[in-house]
Amino acid sequence: MHAALPRNVTFFMRKLTWLCLLGAVILLAVQLVPGQPRRTGPGRAVGGSSQAPVFAPYEMMSVFPQETGNGEFAQVDPAQLQSLSTDGWQLVSVAPYAYRNEGHTATTDATVPPPPLVTQVYLAYFFQRSRMMH
Repeated sequence: MHAALPRNVTFFMRKLTWLCLLGAVILLAVQLVPGQPRRTGPGRAVGGSSQAPVFAPYEMMSVFPQETGNGEFAQVDPAQLQSLSTDGWQLVSVAPYAYRNEGHTATTDATVPPPPLVTQVYLAYFFQRSRMMH
């Protein structure tokens, strides 16, 4: 069983519906009218994501630890990171690349507790620099 809405409530709902429709039409008209050019970031194309950017403002580079053996890695050389810095590369992020649990030789004596595991983290480095425009 439904109760009928009072007459003033239905009048208000109709008025609000028309007001929302009018607002939507105005917003659509403002979007379609060619006015000032849209402002975009440097190197970005106007018109949406279907167009490719004119140029990429940054070059990106990543440096990962080298795998020396089966599941064994060597840390990135700090001298290599320093040389990238002197070449104009800016460090953006550092993230763990590989985790390795390294244990020592196990003993056969049951009275001696097992040796602790040492977790070694091998880091990856991510750099950026401004692209040189000619």
